[in-house]
Amino acid sequence: MAGFVMKQAGSVPARWDQAIGVFDSGSGGMVAASYLARMLKDSGIAAGTYFFGDTANLPYGKRTQENVAALSDAVIERLAPVCPVIGIACNTASAAWSNFGRAGKAGTRPQVFSVVQVAAELGYERARTVLDARSNLRTKVVGVLGTELTATIQSHAAVIVQLHRAALSKAIGHELPLVPYEFGPAGLRPTLPAGTIDFATTPHIGVLREDEQAPGGTTRAAIVNWDPPAELPQAVRIVARDAQKLVAAVDVAHILDEEGRVKMEWRDRLSEYLAQVSQDLMQRRATSLILGCTHFEYFERDFSMLLPTLAARGGIVSPSGALATRLLDAYLAYIEAHPVQPVVEARAACFQFSGERPPDATFKALGLAEVTLVSPT
Repeated sequence: MAGFVMKQAGSVPARWDQAIGVFDSGSGGMVAASYLARMLKDSGIAAGTYFFGDTANLPYGKRTQENVAALSDAVIERLAPVCPVIGIACNTASAAWSNFGRAGKAGTRPQVFSVVQVAAELGYERARTVLDARSNLRTKVVGVLGTELTATIQSHAAVIVQLHRAALSKAIGHELPLVPYEFGPAGLRPTLPAGTIDFATTPHIGVLREDEQAPGGTTRAAIVNWDPPAELPQAVRIVARDAQKLVAAVDVAHILDEEGRVKMEWRDRLSEYLAQVSQDLMQRRATSLILGCTHFEYFERDFSMLLPTLAARGGIVSPSGALATRLLDAYLAYIEAHPVQPVVEARAACFQFSGERPPDATFKALGLAEVTLVSPT
């Protein structure tokens, strides 16, 4: 990239009053940070972007939820003095932090936003409603590719079920109960105690989670005892698949050439992997696919070429841009309520890593003219 400049700094500028923070376990979240930096430049807003990559502790996808949540809390606390608004760009960290994290949940500074929430909203919105032949229900089917932990806990599914519930609750005029179901000797049955509600007559959302041998599984949610308007789906199905082998390799290997383009060997590997999972997703009639690891952002064009139907319908969800927009909107609301002096080195893009940093080609691929690389502390 012509004119690319990388500066070195011992620390984040000491006089910074405000910046927008983004963190990831590796380098995938740099895409969201680069979106932010370009958006700030375009808008003329005097604010910086501060990205932290916890590369010393990757891969998050092989750790426990509790451990990942603790690591996420530590990064949030690191960014909080400088950043009133922080985005968790790592899907695994987002899921674990939502379940077990504590930092950024007090309702005060900092505000923390999860890429899982953003991705799930887009995945549900973009999925088309099709008639499921087996259930005869109008159904949205969303596919998710992510780390082993993301696929196992099905974090996107939990958000999508709530979105589905909210849409149908609005239509019926009251909040619908959420009722877990399981397979029993006589077929599907609710797991809530008898008498909780009248399961035979009360409208509710029935939820069934099916774990599978490999990490991942399918979550189904459908309306029971009520037929919503024809323009609304009756059911939603979320198919989560483990892509840990590809995710881990992306984070360790240098997948980009000197010009910041994906190397041919990686395109071949991605093609081989997608050939395995795409048939499964297509058989399940998935009409949107969430790229549930931000490292996949570097392959977005390749995903589009390998899954042309989903791409043509806008069904491939690459959420970094949406996360950046959410963070910028939150930051603008914050500074309107808490006016501050312009920051030093306005619109600077700072990148810091706890361990090994990505090669220069990764930075060049982001399309930024200048970045500041901050030494680990």
